[in-house]
Amino acid sequence: MASGPAEVLAFVNGAQISEGGYTIFGLPSRNRHGTTNITTTIEGLKNRVDFREAVDYVVTEFGVASLKGLTLRERAQALIEIAHPDNRVELIAAAKRENILYRDQIYLAESVRYFPSHINECHQFKSGVVIRFRPIRPSDEEEMRRLFYRFSDESVYYRYFSALKTMPHTRMQTYVNVDWSDVMSIVGIVGKPGQGAIVAEARYLVEPNGQWAEIAFVVDESYQNIGISTYLFNLLVRLAQKKGIKGFWADVLFSNSAMMKVFSKSSLQVMKELEEGVYHVTMPFDSP
Repeated sequence: MASGPAEVLAFVNGAQISEGGYTIFGLPSRNRHGTTNITTTIEGLKNRVDFREAVDYVVTEFGVASLKGLTLRERAQALIEIAHPDNRVELIAAAKRENILYRDQIYLAESVRYFPSHINECHQFKSGVVIRFRPIRPSDEEEMRRLFYRFSDESVYYRYFSALKTMPHTRMQTYVNVDWSDVMSIVGIVGKPGQGAIVAEARYLVEPNGQWAEIAFVVDESYQNIGISTYLFNLLVRLAQKKGIKGFWADVLFSNSAMMKVFSKSSLQVMKELEEGVYHVTMPFDSP
């Protein structure tokens, strides 16, 4: 308990100078009057203290926002993600008006209720590399762009079937803002919680008939060949089976032997047809 702003600052300073210290603020997403505790400004509030750069984590009943090292825009996205779902649309609009978020920032309000918050796994791979896996979030936009720019031209072509040179905000934001009713996207993160880097992403997209899903995944070239793709593939299979999906399909370039190896090592029956240098692969879940 702190009796005023001075004591709060003392706690923050103590965390900053302590080895392994973190500044963590825990609060409900709404106050006792039903008003959001996550806001775009502190103007007009009592007992204000401005030490936003010193806050490492903010925690509500909807999750944890890791803020250290983020830009103002990234911080806003992370905090909105842990605000009460019924307040997020208005927070997005307010952040746009104040030029904190881009004016074209999208937000899929109806998708929030489908967010798979129960998915949270950790696995140690070869050479002792530990990767944490969780659903992708809108605030992952910049990390996903950094991942893209670490890829070689070959890896980009394998994933997107075209020679993309840039990944602008307008394209990446549509990728990280997921409609969870028909898409599942999992990212793999290396490093300490809140300070890690995204090194892998895998997703499936359910077809309109709800029976089959297209699958795709990418892994940072520095972390390939240690089993991450196989782990992500098996994780997506389990998640898809729980949703009643009948199987996966994928289009894979003939030269992408690494992707085909992941499929062939699985327990699924792999059926493939080669046409014009591209394998069309189908993998039913109920095969013997």
